[in-house]
Amino acid sequence: MRAQIRQLDSSASTKAILISQLVEVLRDAIDHNFSIGFLQHETDESLENFWKFEISRVHEGNVVLVSQIEDRIVGVVIITPESRSNGRHRGEFRKLIVHSDFQNSGIGAELESAACLAAKDNGLSLLYLDSATDFLVSRIYEEWGWQKVGSIPDFAARPDGILVDTTYFYKSLAEEEN
Repeated sequence: MRAQIRQLDSSASTKAILISQLVEVLRDAIDHNFSIGFLQHETDESLENFWKFEISRVHEGNVVLVSQIEDRIVGVVIITPESRSNGRHRGEFRKLIVHSDFQNSGIGAELESAACLAAKDNGLSLLYLDSATDFLVSRIYEEWGWQKVGSIPDFAARPDGILVDTTYFYKSLAEEEN
């Protein structure tokens, strides 16, 4: 079955089943020790609050895309535009997460492509990201056309608490083909 990508609207934050599935995807990433901003001891309530907050910001320009197979969310990505006037052309590419049951199936690439298109459609011409997840840093982002800027040692903690380097990337959407 092929995954479908859709953009969430702000009413999604009130849908318990949707929030629960987003928590499941995030919890899976934490359980696999991916450095995505959360530690192992996070409660489901704190993860629920994270998703509700991100979805509530959709009316401010936040883009939350989910990848679904049938009725199950299997991946997610967030684009958050800069709110300061000197940076309204750029946005942060955040929380690209694909459930471990569906990794290496192209869902991450589909989400990245859809997120770049959504960002461009929303008037953004530049995206940036940081990543401490080794397999994304070492090859995937560059394969997707992101430019590596550099790394900061011991910048973030993995869910197990061990500090790891974080690498920064950017992607010019002005150069992207339609």
